[in-house]
Amino acid sequence: MSYQLRKDEKLGPGLRRICRKQIEFAIVIATGEKKSSDTPVHEMRKHVKKARAALRLVRKEIGAGLFREQDHRLRDVGRLTSEIRDAEVRLQTVHEFQGITQRRRRGAYPKLETMLMMELENFMAAFAEWQKQAVPMLERAYANVDCWPLDHFNCKQLRWAVQRSYKSARKALACAQASPTAENFHRFRTRAKRLWYELRILRLVNPVVLKNLSDDLDSVGSLLGRAHDLSFLGDRLRREERNSQWKREGHKLLAVIEVTQGDLQRGAAELAEHFFAERPRDFGNRVASWLEDWENDASPSIPEELFA
Repeated sequence: MSYQLRKDEKLGPGLRRICRKQIEFAIVIATGEKKSSDTPVHEMRKHVKKARAALRLVRKEIGAGLFREQDHRLRDVGRLTSEIRDAEVRLQTVHEFQGITQRRRRGAYPKLETMLMMELENFMAAFAEWQKQAVPMLERAYANVDCWPLDHFNCKQLRWAVQRSYKSARKALACAQASPTAENFHRFRTRAKRLWYELRILRLVNPVVLKNLSDDLDSVGSLLGRAHDLSFLGDRLRREERNSQWKREGHKLLAVIEVTQGDLQRGAAELAEHFFAERPRDFGNRVASWLEDWENDASPSIPEELFA
């Protein structure tokens, strides 16, 4: 429950705590003090993204200069491992296709898999010292959280921050629907995921409604995440499709990618259209009413297991 506001704390200190905790988790993963369920690179990057989402909620209140400094520092930590993570995603995507084709007794992609495995190993060797660079950067970001001037941060400011994120994601969805390119859907996914993190932070404000909203947005993000992974792999295959060692496998997989990617994007757009049907101001008004009730100790009484 570290990634949500608590009833016994003010908003400003609460958001400082949330961001600080995510940076702390990232440091623990980067130093190897804690084993992760996924790869260390992926786990560390997840915590950095969650910290940046919390930071964005207070963007206006801490000022453009301080926000930019902190956000760029966290962004640069993620960039240290971007090549490794990209290679991991490509290999994992081929692994998934391998499992599907093998269950259907169709031809698999052993040459592609071998090539992508070697590529990942090369990136891991090239960036073997990423932890030594990441940890000091994360430690500086951790120390700077206490400098955020948030003692007077209030519910009204929080409402407007969430409403801005909702509006930004809604606008990106309209752009993706008007021009359904991989880039536009990825832009929408980035903004929708930012809003998803913010709704998770607000969870205790209205546990049942915000859980449902978070779950709906998570479903959209999962579909778009899968579509992005496919697009990412497809771009990589097209760059070297003349390679004779895996040309046939690449062409065969590209045909599957193009069909599947489109299906995923359309499915995500349908779900998202329902989620973002509400006008930004109306969504903001709902958030404001929840925050007002929560601030006045009138939030719903829900059993702990519903929002654990």
